[in-house]
Amino acid sequence: MVYLAVALVAVAALCTLDLMLTLAVLRRLRDRRRYDAPAVDSGGIPVGAAVGSFTTRCTDGTPITEGDLTDGALVAFFTTGCAPCRTELPAFVEEARALVGRRQVIAVVVSPGGTPDETAESVSMTRHLAPVARVLAETPDGPCTSAFGVTAFPSRFAVSTEGGTAPTVLAVGKAALGASPVGAP
Repeated sequence: MVYLAVALVAVAALCTLDLMLTLAVLRRLRDRRRYDAPAVDSGGIPVGAAVGSFTTRCTDGTPITEGDLTDGALVAFFTTGCAPCRTELPAFVEEARALVGRRQVIAVVVSPGGTPDETAESVSMTRHLAPVARVLAETPDGPCTSAFGVTAFPSRFAVSTEGGTAPTVLAVGKAALGASPVGAP
């Protein structure tokens, strides 16, 4: 009878341990998905494709066109109401801060702007990005968003203008941050 009680306690302890480990793994996977979700690797024009033409203005009023993109420019797209965009924004700002002065950084904040919450979130994103990037505020069918064919957010593109040619996509997604301009060491 004692052996049966000990075996029952041991099985109960093993089941409890298994349940705790399963819950820990699920929590870890959910957390990992939250940090891995940013920076889609597609959702716009592919590597090697030419950037479409666009003419727009930065939030500070400075005009910008595809011809203003420099070799190795990093162009990132964020949108309001996007949880992965909110998650990635602080990390992107830190990454872009390291690039300022070495590489052109352009951030596009896309918002339908239909509600006060979307407008407030757009203003907040712009305020965070302004110290490290030239910021464009656009609607989903805005000129820069359309030129890059962006359909998923957040998205990143590194641009090449090798030899004075029209800008083409050098890298997309997470690879865009580490992409070097053509001919750079």
